[in-house]
Amino acid sequence: MSDLQTLLDSIKGVSSGGEVIIALSGGLDSSLAFFLSVLAWGKERVIPVHVDWGIYTYGGIPEKVRMLCSGFDLEPVFISGQSALEGVLKKGPACNRCTRKAKLGLIRSFFPNSLIVTGANQSDSWGSRGKSLINNVYAPLFPLTKAEVKDLAKELGLFVAPIGESSVREGCKAKHLLKPLVSHEFHGEAVSMANELLLNFLKKAKMEAQLANVKIVGPLNANIAIVNVLPYLDQETKGELKETLKKIDLLDKIIFADSSLRLTIVCNPAIYNDAHAQAAIKDGILSPSFSAPLECRWIKSENKRLYSFHVVAVEKL
Repeated sequence: MSDLQTLLDSIKGVSSGGEVIIALSGGLDSSLAFFLSVLAWGKERVIPVHVDWGIYTYGGIPEKVRMLCSGFDLEPVFISGQSALEGVLKKGPACNRCTRKAKLGLIRSFFPNSLIVTGANQSDSWGSRGKSLINNVYAPLFPLTKAEVKDLAKELGLFVAPIGESSVREGCKAKHLLKPLVSHEFHGEAVSMANELLLNFLKKAKMEAQLANVKIVGPLNANIAIVNVLPYLDQETKGELKETLKKIDLLDKIIFADSSLRLTIVCNPAIYNDAHAQAAIKDGILSPSFSAPLECRWIKSENKRLYSFHVVAVEKL
């Protein structure tokens, strides 16, 4: 308990007065940051805020946020973030940029002078490369690994049921669109419907999955769905799921990531000329949420509007 007290003392020292805004996604990390903030500063100073990504938010998360807050007799503030997210991702996948510009940017526009608390820790890119306090945004879990976050939550009796792509992280459905989100009706609806349908299918089949998502790749005029599920599905279940996904008219092709894949990736010149950036995308962004080993073929983009990358093709090896 001494380690917990040290952490609480450290949190108290960051702000001596005024309201504190908790960027509450509903996942374990932000929920623990919320819990610790209430313990350190008192619920009178804490305002939980949830940015709702609209169709890209997994079903059940808004109610989950309400339930977390009700434990402290607090009412969360909901901010609509779908259009802001789409504005960022129209130039290609960029989760960190979306966090900064869409999520934190929206919260800052409503609470311009308040300290904002996030759940960033050593398991994500902010925790591994950023700072615990920067520009009035504070990450109390900054020094902790995911295992330590889980241990601390268990010590405090905090249980957060997972909803979403894996057993440890909700994220949002838009992160599975591996190309520019140019059309809400075509690209946005495809990634949203496919991922929600997959989770509903697994839930109905009473199947526990360590990983479950549908990546949307391909040229801008076609949506290729790559289904990632761990443990792998048997042939009969794959057939049933494929028939279910075919009901989505926006999908042109469906493949299962149950053997090695080669992705053809068009990227901006900065990424193309930087092997470390390519490795960071492959090993840090793509591979952890794929259910099969990946090879990547990189092509320099001539599209000056592409901020990051675009997976234009996929093949099984």
